[in-house]
Parts: sequence; C-alpha cells; structure tokens
Amino acid sequence: MEFAVRQPFPLLDVMPPVLDDVVLNFVWDRERLWSLDLPETWVPMAELGWHLRLPMWAFRGRPFVLTPEQVAQSPRAFSEQYARTFAADISFPLHVLERPNRLTVLDGMHRLLQARLKGCAGVVVKKLPIGRLDEIACSGP
Repeated sequence: MEFAVRQPFPLLDVMPPVLDDVVLNFVWDRERLWSLDLPETWVPMAELGWHLRLPMWAFRGRPFVLTPEQVAQSPRAFSEQYARTFAADISFPLHVLERPNRLTVLDGMHRLLQARLKGCAGVVVKKLPIGRLDEIACSGP
C-alpha cells in the first residue's frame, strides 16, 4: 500500500523542537499499525526510558506540555494521565519505529510509564522498520 501524499500532522506548529525526531510529521493510523505482522522482541528500559522525559502529553487542553516523568512524580496533580497509565495493558507490546540511530515509541507511552513504575527491566516491543511507514500513513486531502 503506497500513499503519494501523506496527511501532515496538524500540531506541528505547536510541537516543541525536542520532539522533531520522535513524533512523526504526518497522520498515521494506529489500527493499521496494530494489524501489521511484526516480530516481537524485548528491549531494555534504558533504551526507551528517555521518552519519559519528553513533553508527549497534553494538559488542560494544551498539547505537548506534560512529560510522563511529571505524571509519575505528581500522580494527584495529573490524575487523569496517571489513571490512563495504570489502565493500560502492559501485556500488549509497545510499537516502536526503527530509526537509524535509535528506537522511538509510536504507540505505548502509558504502557512504558507503567512498566517503569512497576520496576520492569524492559518491555516487549514490535519494531516497525522505517521503510514501512507508508503502511500506516493516512493520505492527504
């Protein structure tokens, strides 16, 4: 499946630069990602834990202002995200993108945080090769 034009990610203008090499710059479909036959592998928490220091989540209607670390440090202040974290099913693998120099989480930030809070040494992931991005992309207008 190929898409000639990818639908641009609508929040690029408010996304902080620290996320430029983490968040995809186009809209993608989680159901498509989940439907791909990708091998599972175990990845140490140290390889993915840096994601927890990034402003990945929204707070009070503002996108990209809350880090998972902040949620872990102040669960009462961020009770909605904390509840979502422990409602997530960590038996389901995270989906990561295999970039040339590192893995980046596509789907599973709440599961990653829960695994860290439970003291897990690592997590099971499904790796999407960077050359297969068109398989999850939504086409543009």
